[in-house]
Amino acid sequence: MQDNELRQALQQTLSGLAHEPQTLDEIWQKYQHIWQSIGWQSQQLALWLGCQTGINKVNDQYQLSDKQAEQSSEKTPDLGDILLDIVIAMKRPVAVKQALSQLPNHIVATEVMLKTAALEHPKLTMMGPMIKQA
Repeated sequence: MQDNELRQALQQTLSGLAHEPQTLDEIWQKYQHIWQSIGWQSQQLALWLGCQTGINKVNDQYQLSDKQAEQSSEKTPDLGDILLDIVIAMKRPVAVKQALSQLPNHIVATEVMLKTAALEHPKLTMMGPMIKQA
């Protein structure tokens, strides 16, 4: 599973908690393909859920807090994650100006914002005017 697919799958898991509280076993069964592909066991899933902000565990059920549920429905992807997706899709380092033209239409950014996002992202780095995977 690639990074962008994994991010989407994990986000989907969290979004599922916004609709209804679920037990660890329910989450494990519902998204078993994700956990198998990344080699997790149920204890690792429980640890990950416990580390997520806005996740509450009540009576052995995990749920998103009301505020977090609202934010997850309107959350836009991180600019660094979008850049990583672009670099992965291009299969080579990408010039900042080219990355700017590859951004989704709903994202408004400047070259400086792209450079900053690339430098702050753990899987990206700058090489002169190029954004590349670290």
